[in-house]
Amino acid sequence: MLSDSGRDSSYSFGSAENTGRVRSALMLGTFGGLSSLARVQRGHSRRSAGGSFRPRFKVCRFAKDELLEEAKAAAEAAKLQLEAAKLRAEAEELRQATAKAQRKDRAVRLLGSEDIMGIGLPELMVRLQQEGIEISGAQGLALASAMGFQDEPYFFRLEDLTSEAFDKKLAAIQAENLQAARQAEAKKREEERQAQAQAQAQNEANSSPGINSAGGAAEVVNDDRSLGARLGGSLAYILPLTEAFKFMLPLVQQFPPLGVIFGPITLLTFLLNTIPFVPLILFVTFIVFAQLKDIPRLIRFNLEQAVLIDMALTIPSFILSGLEFSGNIQAASILGGLTFALTFGISVYAVLCNLDGKDPDGVPGISGLTKNVVDRGTFFDPPEQK
Repeated sequence: MLSDSGRDSSYSFGSAENTGRVRSALMLGTFGGLSSLARVQRGHSRRSAGGSFRPRFKVCRFAKDELLEEAKAAAEAAKLQLEAAKLRAEAEELRQATAKAQRKDRAVRLLGSEDIMGIGLPELMVRLQQEGIEISGAQGLALASAMGFQDEPYFFRLEDLTSEAFDKKLAAIQAENLQAARQAEAKKREEERQAQAQAQAQNEANSSPGINSAGGAAEVVNDDRSLGARLGGSLAYILPLTEAFKFMLPLVQQFPPLGVIFGPITLLTFLLNTIPFVPLILFVTFIVFAQLKDIPRLIRFNLEQAVLIDMALTIPSFILSGLEFSGNIQAASILGGLTFALTFGISVYAVLCNLDGKDPDGVPGISGLTKNVVDRGTFFDPPEQK
């Protein structure tokens, strides 16, 4: 910084442009002040020469004061402009000095010492990497070309490393690397987003009824939900109802009105068990039809679910046989009634869903297995995508 005493006499403005600006401001302010003073003097001379102006002495004095104020204001403005120009020149000089000192410090770090004459391009690239600036081979050649080097080996001296050309090219390389890093990060995020979208689509495809998990290819699913399909799906529960009604027979014998209340089921149970192997034939037929893709999915779903319910009835059948064998007839009757009531409730729920055109997939445990068998051909859920 310059001292206060040197600002008015021997100030250096750092560049020809700043010096010209200061001189112009000074000349403009001086010219304005002199012009104002000249107008004041001319007015005073005219008033002194002619007697016609004496009656207007107060008016002329007021004009003289006004012109003097204008001259003072112009001189003050010129002084302020001069001070502002000096401050701008000082700030620019300080900025240039700071930038030059920073370039020199970096150059010394790259060289290792001011006593070293210079370093080659490969060593410079290693030193820049230590400074946190990654440059490729092509960028290194571009840096040497920016310095005006033509022939190899490229040798960077202290004055080269402190030059503005080296600093500008290095800043451009850093900006290029930053832009490339941002583009790579954006590309990575886009790839991750696409991978997540594909995984989500794959999960949706695996859970969709129109995908065969064995082949992975989309299939056309017969999703007919007309009245015929709804009635066909509802009739599938004749098989588990007639099978469960067998467990109800001890209670029907004790309370004959139950046989009247469930008259249609009683009649169907009697017919199916009169003809040999009819329940077994129905059981196998339901399994086969449930795998035929041409049959509406609503019917296939109900056929498969009816088969699984019928298979589940083997568990209480073993328990009831054990109770009857042990002589607990009353307990067997109660358990048989409860088994039939549960099967009847499931069947009523399924029939209501079918008549409404919806899949009766709310039976705990059994409906999930039914979906896997009908849609994927397996009892097990597909593996989760990692």
